[in-house]
Amino acid sequence: MGNSQDTKQGPDLSLGVAVSDIPASGLLRGHVGDDGVLLARVDSAYFAVGASCTHYGGPLAEGVLDGHTVRCPWHHARFSLRTGEALRAPAIDPVTSWNVEQRGEKIFVTGKTKTLPIRKPISGQVPSRIVIVGGGAAGFAAAEQLRRDRYEGSLVMLSDDADPPVDRPNLSKDYLAGVAQEEWVPLRAQGWCRDNAIELRLNTKASNIDPRAREVELADGTRIPYERLLLATGAEPIRLDIPGGDLAHVHVLRTLKDCRAIIAAAQRARRVVVIGASFIGLEAAAALRTRNLDVHIVAPEKRPLERVFGAELGDFQHQVRRQVGTRAVRLAVQFADVNDEPAEQQRFDARSLKSVLRGVFGGGQAGDTGADNDHIKA
Repeated sequence: MGNSQDTKQGPDLSLGVAVSDIPASGLLRGHVGDDGVLLARVDSAYFAVGASCTHYGGPLAEGVLDGHTVRCPWHHARFSLRTGEALRAPAIDPVTSWNVEQRGEKIFVTGKTKTLPIRKPISGQVPSRIVIVGGGAAGFAAAEQLRRDRYEGSLVMLSDDADPPVDRPNLSKDYLAGVAQEEWVPLRAQGWCRDNAIELRLNTKASNIDPRAREVELADGTRIPYERLLLATGAEPIRLDIPGGDLAHVHVLRTLKDCRAIIAAAQRARRVVVIGASFIGLEAAAALRTRNLDVHIVAPEKRPLERVFGAELGDFQHQVRRQVGTRAVRLAVQFADVNDEPAEQQRFDARSLKSVLRGVFGGGQAGDTGADNDHIKA
């Protein structure tokens, strides 16, 4: 998933670097041969790991030291400086760990370490069966971490998606744009869950939770027992509750299946109307512009991302959208209906939107697991 960067930035750390050349941040980007390397100073100790985050290739030298860890500046993944291990999502793969030697007032990076340390199995009172409701990045990261920590009990993931866990941000970025191959999208290779004794149930919707019986009830009536339960349902797209909102050419974007459907529709379309001017909507609009579609963004807010970043950055985002070729950004708009009129009859009303929609990317709301029942609240 990580993006490639120029690996030979900074000094050749195999030749040594003066202690005085390490910035006050404690982080120095360099390289050894063709490998990018981050040299880090914590108190009087020195560590070296791979220079790029394994999630999206973020430059760790621009990140933040936190004890004996470094945090990525992009999505806040965290890595151990001692071992290179990924300690916090969204990264799940380690960065390379390197050997470091201090010779007088110079620091040398001498070679890669062999492997990550082998952990002992979890001790103490350990649940025999853990059920995770949700098949997204959070649920997968929890399952992966449990196995990495050598949890040896039964581990079940319930996912209402049709595909194994994927890197969802890619669905509104590179994959939707057509510049990332589909094999880049899964978080792990086919068969990884099976090989790690994780029972992954796809197309499985949890409809209710019975905490007294410690069971999850599925939509088909099946009951799944658990000793510990993790809810990691993520969010579901907000669908338009207006006439025509359920037409076949109106799409939402959450799953790989959704994204495939949008890509297929984009191959036949000339115009796409994206409803929503927050992160997913803006990313999807930019991705679809690379497919030479006539893209319109429509939202009820006065400015893109204003609720997150404020008015000034919202205005900046508005200008950026126009510069990248978005045909129109219509804000402070209320939605009236969706129709399937021929393209030449489509129109925008000053007070409402009446148009053939080729894509809908709204905000999100918490996934429904029946966990809002009265007996759960108690």
